[in-house]
Order: sequence, then C-alpha cells, then structure tokens
Amino acid sequence: MDEEFFQQDIFGNTVKVVLENPEDEDAIGPKARGDFNVFTLTDAIGARHKRDAWVLYRKALASGMAAEEVFFKVFWQVKTMMVASKTKTAEEAEMKPFPYSKAKGFLKNFSQEELQNLSAELVAGYHQARRGEGEIETLVEKQLLKL
Repeated sequence: MDEEFFQQDIFGNTVKVVLENPEDEDAIGPKARGDFNVFTLTDAIGARHKRDAWVLYRKALASGMAAEEVFFKVFWQVKTMMVASKTKTAEEAEMKPFPYSKAKGFLKNFSQEELQNLSAELVAGYHQARRGEGEIETLVEKQLLKL
C-alpha cells in the first residue's frame, strides 16, 4: 500500500513524497544501524589506535550513523578524558564510575596539552563546518588520522 506525504523543499514549494513501503522511513533510523557499538570507536580513540579508530568510524557511517552523531561521541570521549585528568574521583567529576575509570586509564596515552589541542581543534572545526566552511565527516576523519 502506498502512502503519501507532503513536505516543503528548500524554496518553500510543496512536494509530494510517495513511500512505497512506510517501513522504509525507518531505514535511516536506529533499525538500520544494526549491531554497531559506537563505544568501540571511543575506546579506540582513548587507546590511541589510529587505524582501528578510522576503520570503526567508517563502519559507523556505513551503519547509518550521521557524521555529526559520531562527532559528538568523539568529543564526549575527549571531554571525559579531560575531566578525568583534573579530578581524583568519579564523584568529584560527577560521572559514573565505569566511564570515569576508562577515561583515567586512557590518560596514559595523551598529554594534557594534546587533549587540550584535540578538544580545541574539534570545537573550532565543528563551528567552521556549521558555517559552511567544511564538513563534519571530513573533520572527524582528519582528527582520527592525526591521533
């Protein structure tokens, strides 16, 4: 059974969209992602395994995750490591014990200066991409290859 949907294009014109199979709408959502675990990517980043991180990043994109969604997981990992480097306990960091202990363990792979530079490059690159001066997909890929 065909369903009809109407939406506007970028010029404000109403466009008729016909989905032959309404379940296809979920093809871009969580169902399409399969079994990919994005935390394997964040672990590879923390362990500073450049090749593994890049391969997992490409798998994340192939599984249907948006580059921006992956970007925020990468940024979360960097931020978590920075917080862990400046605190003594998970309670002080206001974090759960498991991610805190993993972040603490990953600190041996990065200097404080490297974490600050990585964080600054991610933030600056994100804002440039939002202004149309680049792409988030390329930004993440470059940062992973610079690990």
